[in-house]
Amino acid sequence: MTVPPALLSHESTEHYTPQYIIDAVIACIGAIDLDPASNSREIPNVPAARHYTAQDNGLLQLWNGRVFLNPPFGPGVERWFSKLFQERSVGRTTEAVVLWKAATETAAWKTLTAISCRVCFPSSRIRFACPSGEAGPGPTFSPALFYVGDEPKRFESAFGGIGAVWVVPK
Repeated sequence: MTVPPALLSHESTEHYTPQYIIDAVIACIGAIDLDPASNSREIPNVPAARHYTAQDNGLLQLWNGRVFLNPPFGPGVERWFSKLFQERSVGRTTEAVVLWKAATETAAWKTLTAISCRVCFPSSRIRFACPSGEAGPGPTFSPALFYVGDEPKRFESAFGGIGAVWVVPK
């Protein structure tokens, strides 16, 4: 069987978060202090107090407070989760919600679940927005949302309507 090329590649590594996910993040952590992988500081998709764009290289910056991370999907994504692990370990990141995919066989998944206490598996695939703001084509992967913090019940409450919330085994 031949797999269509569209299922094997993406035109962009950027996937803009839909509003209902942003609303759930805010319901969970109260406000977003930092979007370390932002699309723009001028017209950001995520209403955070601070935004690091590709030009800022969020991997080289400090991640203080409550973080929402929707990293560039592609090679090297695990570096973003290692950075979150480091920032949480030293106490700069107090809470985080991460949007990524359910790729359980990857090193990135293992890093992310090592610091997460809950994961939400949405009951349907997330339709990311295009840079223009219009709904993009359906994703070729199953999404997952991860909670890093000390208030898992808030995550369960905020994300329970989006999908099944599981306790991450340690």
